[in-house]
Amino acid sequence: MLNGKNVLVIGARAGGYGAAIARAAVEAGAGVFGTTLNPEDPKEQAFFKELGVTLLDVPLRFDANRRNQVFESLAAIERRLRDHGVNSLDAVVHTAAGGFPRHPSVMKSVGNILKGKQTFFDMATAVKRNVYYVNAGSFADTIDGLSGICHEQTQYVALTYRGALPYFIAHSKRYLERLAARLARQGKRTVIAALPEAWTQSSQFFTGIEIAVMQNYLRDLKGVTSVSDTVKPFFREMEEGLVRLEGLDKTVAELETFLAEEWQAITLSENSKVLADRVGALFHTMRWNGTFQTLRRAAEIISNLVREAGGVIVVEEFLTHGRYEPGEVRQVYYRDLAGSTRIEKAEPSERRIVQGAVNREWLEFDKDDIRQTLSMYGENFLFLDRVVMETGEVRHGMIGFARYTVPTPEVNPILKDHFVDIPLFGGHLQMEAVAQLGTFMVLKLLKDHRLVPILTGTEFPDLDTMAPPGETLTIMGIIRIEAKRELRFEAFIENRYARSKGVIRGMVVNQRVIRKMLTSFNNADSPG
Repeated sequence: MLNGKNVLVIGARAGGYGAAIARAAVEAGAGVFGTTLNPEDPKEQAFFKELGVTLLDVPLRFDANRRNQVFESLAAIERRLRDHGVNSLDAVVHTAAGGFPRHPSVMKSVGNILKGKQTFFDMATAVKRNVYYVNAGSFADTIDGLSGICHEQTQYVALTYRGALPYFIAHSKRYLERLAARLARQGKRTVIAALPEAWTQSSQFFTGIEIAVMQNYLRDLKGVTSVSDTVKPFFREMEEGLVRLEGLDKTVAELETFLAEEWQAITLSENSKVLADRVGALFHTMRWNGTFQTLRRAAEIISNLVREAGGVIVVEEFLTHGRYEPGEVRQVYYRDLAGSTRIEKAEPSERRIVQGAVNREWLEFDKDDIRQTLSMYGENFLFLDRVVMETGEVRHGMIGFARYTVPTPEVNPILKDHFVDIPLFGGHLQMEAVAQLGTFMVLKLLKDHRLVPILTGTEFPDLDTMAPPGETLTIMGIIRIEAKRELRFEAFIENRYARSKGVIRGMVVNQRVIRKMLTSFNNADSPG
């Protein structure tokens, strides 16, 4: 089948689709090579040896902020392949996924997203960029970086999924599909394999993955007797594992009730909070009555079949027989795992309607401009370095951006005392920076020094991150006019690892009102 062919699998980790594809390619007779994040790890080495895959001793980590290192690693991989006598690759299988930095602030945000508390688009820009890069952009960089050892007929396979659940990472996977089509127009033999939902090291973090696995199994695989010879061992292993699983009938009965009453509402809502709330309630009940562990174990047993059969399909359909046109997305369903149905072309992704661009004129202001406008602040309490904002008359929906780099304690004494020996720009100072941007914008837009904006309230429910010296904060805000002189400044402030959204409320008053207020404060006859 693949005798004499050379296949590179990027990310063939234990318990994932990459390992299953690598195993199937070895069975098909290919010379298979693999990469991993930690090739020096003895456990990784033992796993690849068991697979029959040659592990290349080059750590490959995709990072949007270190693309030069990515290309250096790909060049080193090409050299290692040539050292092994490989002068050209016949196929490259890209299974990399993820992209979240292992940082406490990021993991907290991911946890909130999985619970439906915020959308994927609310993540910090730098983190979101890295997620898109690892899940999609790295595919293009891999093709580019290995061009010296590939040829016109090299097949490039990348993995995606198209499950019914509202997974936050699906946006990046849709970008991967568009990217593959673009590369195909440039002459590359790309194909995207949309593999079915399964319990893997990546998908185990997705809310409700166990239910999706069971729902697909009950609908398409339970009771199936006719399977192809290549996947028959995996089917037999799954059936034997489920027979031995104590309490499965009770768990399935409970799950079928949930599927009948709740599942359609979840899949139609496209709302991660609906998913998190309803699945969370189900899992709470199942933990209480002792059926959750049975559900989890059943999902793992079924997923082993799904991964291994999916690996066989990728190798047979795409690498061996080339049953695709470059740039296509081929959808594998649970019903296809038995090997008796044809792998169909996926339905086109729903195209998003992009609103026409609004012609905006922008003004830029440096530190001196900011200092002159916000003259009420002293130097140590001015938390803006640069502002870019719309010009024109004040109106509903005007936009502004600002940046501020947190200084060292030597530069700004505030950081010397906040906190002693642990200088941090805390949440309340970040809120002040947001308020200063709103104040700056209003003053520039009003062009009337007799009118002054004052702060009346703030709402930043999730502002719990701290920025160290040297960290650059980005602020973006939109002015909303709720009444004649009432303002609402909707804004976010973010650094490399986290983003917080909130609202600054204020109103515009005449200067004489401010003077009258100050006079009352200084009135010696006033009580107290």
